[in-house]
Amino acid sequence: MTRNVLFYARHSAGYHDHACLETQLYYGHRFIKENGWTFVKSYADEDIGEVVFMAQPGVRKLFAHIERETVDIVLCHTLDRLCSRFDIASRLLSELARKGIELWAADPGERITARNLSDHYIDDRSTMLAMGSHIAHVPDDLREDEHLVPLPFGYRYKGAFNADRQYIFGFTAVDADAANAVQQIFQLYAEGMSPAKIAALLNTVSVTGPRGKAWRDVTIRGDRTQSTGILNDEIYLGRFWIPGRDRFDFVPALQIVTQDLWYRVKQRQRLAARGVAE
Repeated sequence: MTRNVLFYARHSAGYHDHACLETQLYYGHRFIKENGWTFVKSYADEDIGEVVFMAQPGVRKLFAHIERETVDIVLCHTLDRLCSRFDIASRLLSELARKGIELWAADPGERITARNLSDHYIDDRSTMLAMGSHIAHVPDDLREDEHLVPLPFGYRYKGAFNADRQYIFGFTAVDADAANAVQQIFQLYAEGMSPAKIAALLNTVSVTGPRGKAWRDVTIRGDRTQSTGILNDEIYLGRFWIPGRDRFDFVPALQIVTQDLWYRVKQRQRLAARGVAE
């Protein structure tokens, strides 16, 4: 006999860096499939706190679904994505049990009962989940552009390992076509062409700009004092921030512009600031 499952997800905020909605759904669907259950519907909420837990739209819709249709299991990815406070989880568990519905967490892959509920919380049961509770990382096949923060022009996402065999999250690779455009921008500016003329040239030859938009001089020029604009972004020197570290690192494989070309551009910018060059 099949078991009908409602899945609940809550948008991640704060330190739950890896529990995005897509990740939760990924593991939820996989767990349902592994157990031969039937996925019925998913509901989700923003992470707006739990004082108003039962008033959140996703929770209300989930319970409305329970009232009108037969549901056997309410599943969440990890218990913190359902609720992170013991008192709320306990009341929720009791309410579901009263309706004959089981509560499960895909990670660690177990049914949540009154007997094991306290295992997920620290001694002060009114507070957050215990350290070490299950918070899973994003699976590799979810490391796609639409799920991640946009990268600077010239790069694309690609999972990779660094020289120390540490996995660089979602990480970055040079986009060859875009990198060629970046190099051309730096070279043309160093040779005396203005950002406005460079933008016009790139648009004339149909080079797609950042975010798929047409090139504008401000996109190239930016603000030197604020390090904005193509010509001022040190990322093209291979200066990247790698998750898990508290500083920027030099990543040779991601360097697009040479130190010499960067220096020539900076020199011309200084002249331009003094009115010697455009």
